[in-house]
Amino acid sequence: MHGNGRKKLEIYKMRKKILITGGAGFIGSHVVRLFVNKYPEYDIVNLDYLTYAGNLGNIKDVVEAPNYSFEKLDIADASAVNALFKEQHFDGIIHLAAESHVDRSIENPMSFVLTNVIGTVNLLNAAREQWKGKMDGKRFYHISTDEVYGSLGKEGFFLETTAYDPNSPYSASKASSDHFVRSYGETYDLPYVLTNCSNNYGPNQFPEKLIPLFINNIRNNKSLPVYGDGMYTRDWLYVLDHALAIDLVYHSGKNTETYNIGGFNEWTNIDLIRLLCGIMDKKLGRAEGTSVKLITYVKDRPGHDRRYAIDASKINEELGWKPTVTFQEGLAATVQWYLENEEWLNSVTSGDYQNYYSSMYSKRS
Repeated sequence: MHGNGRKKLEIYKMRKKILITGGAGFIGSHVVRLFVNKYPEYDIVNLDYLTYAGNLGNIKDVVEAPNYSFEKLDIADASAVNALFKEQHFDGIIHLAAESHVDRSIENPMSFVLTNVIGTVNLLNAAREQWKGKMDGKRFYHISTDEVYGSLGKEGFFLETTAYDPNSPYSASKASSDHFVRSYGETYDLPYVLTNCSNNYGPNQFPEKLIPLFINNIRNNKSLPVYGDGMYTRDWLYVLDHALAIDLVYHSGKNTETYNIGGFNEWTNIDLIRLLCGIMDKKLGRAEGTSVKLITYVKDRPGHDRRYAIDASKINEELGWKPTVTFQEGLAATVQWYLENEEWLNSVTSGDYQNYYSSMYSKRS
């Protein structure tokens, strides 16, 4: 066999088909882009139902790639999921599709049960059926959140062994899906890995989440609604660093293991907002202190966890991952992206979103 023929055969043998769910969403779009560009020998299938936070514009730069395809599908529809798996044979699943906004889960918990719990079980069932008797080389990678662990006091960090204690319908739905994934590994020997990440930020995030919401509000001189006393603390992770961690865990993580992915980067909400205001004032050429005046304290939400903080030493020590950018660098790059992509931002802030926003953030009495 000639050299070119051997090379083609080797590529064929390496070729894998990877299903990425939620690939038109915030984190998922960055994972899709990374895998499509980094692994031309993989066929990447992007599954997304294109709800309010799913946007194919997030990945318009890869839609013409020969190793990319898209499937519009609701993972809560078991028959549709089963039909897809019968049509296509997946070697791996990277499961990111989820309802993820805590405030929305308080308003409509059933949609979170359907997508996050039922949807995950539908995928598990389809994978179990397709991989029956041939589990070698297969992997179900479930992406979850640090919110399943509940709330921390002033000290300590979430470990992979921290007991679950979810306090919102969102975190309860994710905790349930985590338990189902582990149970399928134990009961059916389904090969899986699971990660719990801290708050993500970066380009393409739907502007219901704190950082893009406040960038957009500052840009338009609108109020900045701060829950309670503003002292709620979160660990922030740049989405591109998270995508790199997902790549590493998918390829090098150990089956049945859990890895916490955090930014080593705790900020109280009010300190983060003040930092963001300062960056925006500079970017927009406004006088220092202009944007801080937009801060408005609003009524706290029910079940609001006081502090999240992840100990990510396991993924660092076992797989060599750590964040590549500082928070100040990542936040500045994020602000720049939103200011340079006003068309994207305007397109997703529809009238429906504005009505929802007004109903959710009433002034504190």
